[in-house]
Amino acid sequence: MADVAHLAAMADTAGFDAQWSYEVLRNPLLVAAAAAMATERSRVGTGIIGAFARSPFDLANSALDLDDMSRGRMTLGIGTGAPEALRAFHNSNGDAPIARMREYIDVLRRSWDYLATGHGRRFEGEHFRFSPPPVNPWGERELIRPQVPVYLAAMGPQMIRLCGSRADGWIGYFYTPELLDSFVRTNLEKGAAKAGRTKADVEICVEMVCSISTDRRLAFARARRQVGFYAVHPITNALLAGYGLLDEVEDLRARFKVEGPEAFAHTSDRLVDKLSITGTPEEARHKLQEYHGHVDLMLLHTPYVPPLTMQDATDAFSGIVETLAPDKTDSLRH
Repeated sequence: MADVAHLAAMADTAGFDAQWSYEVLRNPLLVAAAAAMATERSRVGTGIIGAFARSPFDLANSALDLDDMSRGRMTLGIGTGAPEALRAFHNSNGDAPIARMREYIDVLRRSWDYLATGHGRRFEGEHFRFSPPPVNPWGERELIRPQVPVYLAAMGPQMIRLCGSRADGWIGYFYTPELLDSFVRTNLEKGAAKAGRTKADVEICVEMVCSISTDRRLAFARARRQVGFYAVHPITNALLAGYGLLDEVEDLRARFKVEGPEAFAHTSDRLVDKLSITGTPEEARHKLQEYHGHVDLMLLHTPYVPPLTMQDATDAFSGIVETLAPDKTDSLRH
């Protein structure tokens, strides 16, 4: 965690708008807490945390703690989580993800109301129930803000529409600027309109693997591991088919079944180039610029998949800070 605090302070000093933790070997809430305590101005968020592995009330309460620690800079980025991980580690499942997430967000917001006022609105859903006692035994909680912004990770059209109707922001990965305009914005608008909102109510955030080095071969070698790790998951099928890359990923999946994670070292240049911001500093700045006007916030994701080490991830983080600090790029927030 000491490394987290050091890196967070580095990015904060360099002027980055936001810093995000994600669901992996460490608890993303604790990583966000370490970042919050080490920073002064940048937003701190989970990008993303698996919602269905936690109760809505528990996550709502944790988000308020982080909002308090960060003095109102917390963003709660949530996703369904991979069904296989839910079954393996959490004795849960991802059945009916759209309906389940809709109820989850509703209970999150009711939880915040209850903690702030001591009065709760009951909720009886198909997947979640919220039955607060008539008297809050802990008393009202003094909050920095009445609600913490909720950002929803969504890949398919129905989940993106749910995001438009319920969330404060959308998080996606592997999206090109063209697909953001033709697919994501269209579905966000449909969901927002159904709820009496507009797309302006939802911040559009794209998460991209980012690997930068003056040694181009090193940058690509690191990115291959991370891009391959994400690309082999079936959730990417529709996107990759649209890019004409599904055949390449099917080859990678076949290799993965035989070789395991070592297969990711053979992720093609075409996949890395299309699905990440990777290359020399000049190439990285150019690729980031391509998203200007198409996205509100970029989430730059350091490679970490083994056999990459903590030092590899730290070097990649430093490369991002040194190359893409706001004073070295345009006004695109990241």
